[in-house]
Amino acid sequence: MSKENNENNIKDEEIRSEETVEAAAENAAEEKSGKPEKSKKPSSKGKRLKHGALAVTFTVFFVAAVVLINIIFNMVLDRFDIAADLSDKSFYSISEETSSYLAGLDDEISIVVTAEEEPFESSYEYYKQVSEITKRVAGANPRFTLQYLDLDENPTFYSKYGNNLNMGDIIVESAKTGRHVIVTGQDYLSPKYYVNGEETTAAEYQMYYQMGYGQYVSVEYYAAAEKCLLSAIMNVTNEDPVRVAFLVGYGVNAAPDALSSLLEDNTYTVETIDIQNVETIDSDIDFAVICAPLYDYTTDDINKLDMWLDNGGKYDKNLMFIPSVQVDEMPNLNKYLNDWGLSLGSGFVYQTNTDYGFSASPTYQQLQLDDSDYAEGIDVNTKSTQGDGLKPITLLFDEYSNYQTQSIISSYDGAVIAPFDRGDWDPSQAEDSGSYIVAAEAYKSFYDQLDPHRSRIFVIGGEYFVDATFLTSTYLNNADIILSIFNNASGKEDVEVTVVPQVFGAATYEITGSQAQLITIIFAVIVPLVVIAVGVVVIVRRKRR
Repeated sequence: MSKENNENNIKDEEIRSEETVEAAAENAAEEKSGKPEKSKKPSSKGKRLKHGALAVTFTVFFVAAVVLINIIFNMVLDRFDIAADLSDKSFYSISEETSSYLAGLDDEISIVVTAEEEPFESSYEYYKQVSEITKRVAGANPRFTLQYLDLDENPTFYSKYGNNLNMGDIIVESAKTGRHVIVTGQDYLSPKYYVNGEETTAAEYQMYYQMGYGQYVSVEYYAAAEKCLLSAIMNVTNEDPVRVAFLVGYGVNAAPDALSSLLEDNTYTVETIDIQNVETIDSDIDFAVICAPLYDYTTDDINKLDMWLDNGGKYDKNLMFIPSVQVDEMPNLNKYLNDWGLSLGSGFVYQTNTDYGFSASPTYQQLQLDDSDYAEGIDVNTKSTQGDGLKPITLLFDEYSNYQTQSIISSYDGAVIAPFDRGDWDPSQAEDSGSYIVAAEAYKSFYDQLDPHRSRIFVIGGEYFVDATFLTSTYLNNADIILSIFNNASGKEDVEVTVVPQVFGAATYEITGSQAQLITIIFAVIVPLVVIAVGVVVIVRRKRR
């Protein structure tokens, strides 16, 4: 042992001796004064055991609380399908209007996706969006159920819903009405085709693509998932659907796709009737549509229309006539319209005011909604009304006997009437310039006590107004106006929600600037400050012990 160690040991002994003497003196003083002996301080070992037990207890309770919160949160997620949509255009959400409508339905709706969930969502990027929207639709009402079922493992579906059922179809069924609708992939994924940035048809797109001009063509998909599911639910829950008959014949072979699809999406039952091959129009038909006939109606077929509109003196029928841009005049049909107070003119409304017309095609123009019941609730601030190839309509009277007329849509001032075959015609040759009616209504009425009963005829100036270009654009309100006419005339003016398309691009989880700023504040500022504050509190409390 070294000399230095010996000296240290001697010092330690001296210190301990001094401490012993001091302790003995303190004890003697306490006994002499009669003060009670101080309790002994707990050993450091006891402190460690006590603190360790508290730490273990706290940890156990903390873990248990986290597990319990996680279980509750997952139960809430399963029950209400809560999720955050961080995509820049809310591709994975449904509108508040749709959500409110679904929440108010008193019906048990079964939604079945005919595929397993994970393969369905991962099969293609768009199917993830379809699946997420389907979950939100199902989660909007506690009476709705959602299942993902593999058709191969559930062959009875083929016998129940038909052999045309395909993998990835969505079956929507109502317990109250017993009706079901099958939504297919072609329904919930809607493509739009473009050539040089201009929307075109699928056939023209395919032609350009096959000719090797792929760099000039493109396809953009539109999110039809919400639209299709909402439409399906509205259809299966509707206990009294309105029947709409498109009258074929006279050069018309089928109902116009865009208009019939719009009506079907909004719970109307659509069918076709060849007026030339029936003796009478079924009295159960609520609405008849004549769209773009190439030949004038005979007197006999016009009499069929008149008898149906009269409905045995009970009225309550509606007819819409939309002329073809390929035909200038139809004397028989126009004569019948005259009896109701409407006259369809020759030629086309031509807009010379460049604020509302397009120089490349002045018959293509912006239009204005006139003051009528059909204009109520139409968005004219963010959407415009447009049309092309529209014939002028004249109101022959405002009111006569039990007939009345009114304008629904008209051109802006600055319009003239261009002849049907313009040739070398110059707009400066036009005699009159002003605003022209391009959509109007005539109706006849009788009152049962205070309840009015009306049969109506609507005239829309041209077939392009109900073309897909105008009815499917999210920037135009043409579809809203058409639906307003059908809903009001059919007694569905209190309809809670209408179906409109939504633009859909590639599935991304991009976030907006405001979302990014909020996330930055939470994780870069708030969370670190909370952690620092907790650390400071712990340190201060430990120092005070």
